[in-house]
Amino acid sequence: MSVTRRVRVAGSRPSLETVLFSTVALAALLGIAVRVPSPPLPVQLAALGVLVATLGLPHGALDPLIARRAGLWRTPLGFAGFNLGYIATVALVVGVWLLAPTASLVAFLVVSGIHFGADWNPGRSVVPRCLAGIGLLTLPALAHHDEVAGIYRTLAGSGGVVVADVQSLLGPAAIIAMVVGASFAVRRRPTDALEIVLAGTLAVVAPPLIFFVLYFCALHSARHLRHGFAEERSGGRLTILITIVYTVVPILAVGILTAVFARDVAPGGSLAADWIIRLVFIGLAALTVPHMMVIAVAEWGRRRSTDERRRFAHGIPVAPRDAEPLA
Repeated sequence: MSVTRRVRVAGSRPSLETVLFSTVALAALLGIAVRVPSPPLPVQLAALGVLVATLGLPHGALDPLIARRAGLWRTPLGFAGFNLGYIATVALVVGVWLLAPTASLVAFLVVSGIHFGADWNPGRSVVPRCLAGIGLLTLPALAHHDEVAGIYRTLAGSGGVVVADVQSLLGPAAIIAMVVGASFAVRRRPTDALEIVLAGTLAVVAPPLIFFVLYFCALHSARHLRHGFAEERSGGRLTILITIVYTVVPILAVGILTAVFARDVAPGGSLAADWIIRLVFIGLAALTVPHMMVIAVAEWGRRRSTDERRRFAHGIPVAPRDAEPLA
C-alpha cells in the first residue's frame, strides 16, 4: 500500500470525538425534526455553565504541559513566570472587553473562528481552515437572529446587535465557506467533511446555545483533550493532576465570585438573567487568547523541528539551538 493510500485510510477512520459529536448532533437534529420542544432558557443557561466548565475547560488546562514541551518553561521559576503571564493576559482581555465590548466581541468571534477552523483540513493553507471556522460562528445569526442578537447585546450592548445584523447578512457567504471547507476535506479526511456538515447544519437549525454546547464540548474540547493526553502520555499522574487543578481552580474562582455577588445573581437580582452568558463567553474569550498563544508557539516549534530534521536528512547544516530558555 502506498504512503498516500495509507494516509487517506488513516484519515478516513472516525476518531472518538467524531463518533461522539456525530451521535449527539444527529440526536439533536432528530429531536428538532420531530419538533421536540427546546429546553427553557434557564435550563439552557445552566447546561451551558456546567458543561463548559466540566468538559470545555479541561482542554485548556493542558496548556502548562504544552508550554513545557514547547520550551516556554523548564524550571519552577519558569513555571511561576508562565502562570503569571497567563493570568495577566486573561486579566488584560477582560479589561479590554469592559472598555471596548463591541470591538472585543468581533475580535473574539474572529479569533475563535480561526481557532475552531484549525481542527479541520490539516496541511491545507490557512484560508480554507479559517473560512470554515469563521463561517461556523456566523451561521447561527442567519436562522436565529433575535436569539443571537440578545446574547450579543448582553455581551456588548447595542453594538452587539449590529454584529448580529452583519452576521445575518453574511449568512449565505458563511454557507458557501462551510461548503468549501467540506469540499477541501472530503478527499483527504472525509471525517472532517462529515463534522463540518453536521456542525454547520446544527448551527443553522438548533438554538444557538444548544449548538455551541454540543459543538464546543463534544467535538472541539474532546479533540484537544484526546490530542493533549496522547502527547503527554509519558507524564502519567502529573498530566492528570495538572488537568484537574487547572480545571478546578477557575471553577472555584467563579464559585467564590458567585457567592460574593449572590444577591445580584439570584433570581430577581440585577445580574440574574445575564451573568452566566457574560461569565461563559467573556471568560472563554479571556482564556482563548493565551491558549491560542501557547498553541501557536508549540506549533511553530513543531514545524521548526520538522524543518531541521528535513534539512539534516539532506545534509544541510542546522544552526544549534540554545540549550535552555531564559526562564
